Amino acid sequence: MKKIVNMLTIARIIATFILPFLWRVLNPAMLLVFVSLILLTDFFDGLLARTFHVQSVFGTIMDAVADKCFGIMIILILCTYNSMFILALILELGIALINILGSVFGAVTKSSFLGKVKMWFLGIAIFFGILNIYSSEILNIVTIKPLYDLFNILVVNIDSLIFSSVFLTAGSEFMVAIDYSRHIMKDLNKKNIKIKYKLKSHDELMHILFDTEYALKHKDESFAKQLFEN
Repeated sequence: MKKIVNMLTIARIIATFILPFLWRVLNPAMLLVFVSLILLTDFFDGLLARTFHVQSVFGTIMDAVADKCFGIMIILILCTYNSMFILALILELGIALINILGSVFGAVTKSSFLGKVKMWFLGIAIFFGILNIYSSEILNIVTIKPLYDLFNILVVNIDSLIFSSVFLTAGSEFMVAIDYSRHIMKDLNKKNIKIKYKLKSHDELMHILFDTEYALKHKDESFAKQLFEN
């Protein structure tokens, strides 16, 4: 089961990098199905890992990579349609860089309440961005009048909605970047970790990366401390 869970996560990463090539080929309905499948793998890999008690450090790292790659890829695609998303892309890449550097230097990087708020704003901005691209197709397939009227109102005001949602997203991303930076600096100063950046032996790495009991016991430790000699 652990292999299946990890394969789902890796499949999400592969599908994310295929997405830009399918974006202009698939019709909106097929594209929605493809994106939904990507999101479902995110839901099921975590659910299966917890249900069957097969969590692992490898799975945790790959899940974080998959989530960040998917978010950045969607924003990157939207940038080709609307330059407003470039600001959100730059700040999202900045947050990813802060987290990577924090992990490399030995800090524990975890999502915060601000991070969750940022994701909500980002999700709304992405929704409006996709609606702007496929507005006519969506209006053509919506047959329920109240829903059609709602989408029509959104389409009419889409420029203002995109501006507002991207502005809120960028503001929340900036605050998240500062919050993560402060947390990482505080964590590093508190622990005073010295890492040699020499990977542990193959057998040790296999145990660290794939053993469930190890993952649960050391979930509050930085990846750098676990993977490299201290």
